[in-house]
Amino acid sequence: MTPDDVSDRAQQAREYESLHNRLFVLRLLLTALALAVFLFSDGSAALVQGLASRFGAWWPLTNGVYVVVAVFGFAALTFPLSYYEEHALEHRYDLSRQSFGGWLFDYFKGLVLEMALALVFFEVLYALLRWAPDSWWLFATAFYVAFTIGLSAVAPVLIMPLFHKFEPLDNPELVARVTEFAQRAGLKVTGVFRWGLAEKTATANAALAGLGRTRRIILGDTLLSGYTTDEILAVLAHELGHQRHHDLTRLLVVGTTLAGLGFYTAHLVLAKLVHAAGFAGPADIGSFPILVFCLLTFSLLTMPLVNAYSRRREYAADAYAVATLGAAAPLTAALEKLATQNLDDRTPPAWIEFLLHSHPSIARRVAAARAAEKHVG
Repeated sequence: MTPDDVSDRAQQAREYESLHNRLFVLRLLLTALALAVFLFSDGSAALVQGLASRFGAWWPLTNGVYVVVAVFGFAALTFPLSYYEEHALEHRYDLSRQSFGGWLFDYFKGLVLEMALALVFFEVLYALLRWAPDSWWLFATAFYVAFTIGLSAVAPVLIMPLFHKFEPLDNPELVARVTEFAQRAGLKVTGVFRWGLAEKTATANAALAGLGRTRRIILGDTLLSGYTTDEILAVLAHELGHQRHHDLTRLLVVGTTLAGLGFYTAHLVLAKLVHAAGFAGPADIGSFPILVFCLLTFSLLTMPLVNAYSRRREYAADAYAVATLGAAAPLTAALEKLATQNLDDRTPPAWIEFLLHSHPSIARRVAAARAAEKHVG
């Protein structure tokens, strides 16, 4: 790649980042507007009344159908935005290899999955609101933790294969080296798998997915085809660093604490507003827009704090990779390649990174990795 190509790619990355940030803000505004219209137009109350008249006193069915209708309705409202963000924009920057039909099929699979997960989550939440009106937020926090852990465990065997092909990696030498790396980190994995990304995207990725018996190393075929063995091992060493440092547990503790605070905040707000809004109480699912708005607002307000902590853990995982490999070069080379291939802005504005990024910028990560190399001995 010539210097001009690198410069053009960097400019594209800045444009791509800027467009995604604007779309993020637009989606938030559209979500807030949709919730407000749904609430203040009495659309939410009318939907509950219609469902209750059809299903009678069987509130779990009323609540379940309400959630499915609400999620589907919002998806329909934001479909043009999803199409532009996930398909049109990706093709504009040569990141997607999917046809419109292929993207649409994946979109509907994702929507069905989203409706199913929302159905389970809010059925439980509104059951807790009904059965434990004063302490529901405590039980909701415990359920959130169990729900999160359960999803993490089943994701690589039930969810991810819905969208990509996975097969055991047919490269005995690389499998042996990867397995050795995992064992040195004190980690047991069920296998090393080839992640079929190339048929849908030009981007590269790798991950350590699952928990317990479902934990596996997955390497994107787009990574396997364009990176040296040392660079692949550097990316893997970073992922193993998260495990070595118990980052999943750390982030789960942080997430649990914030979930508890978020649910408690929603508990206070619902107690103040639901009767004023004309609902029978917090367990009335007609007040769903108020609950969702509370949780969304709390999540946005705390996102910079969560992201700051996440960036610290990313630096620590990078340092582990440098120490494991004994040099920074494999990791920095992989990071530079990933930035170019995935169209990451190497130097985003500091305030954007502070507010929105869970990972440090590539430029900061490269500098930190080179600094960490000085302590390798």
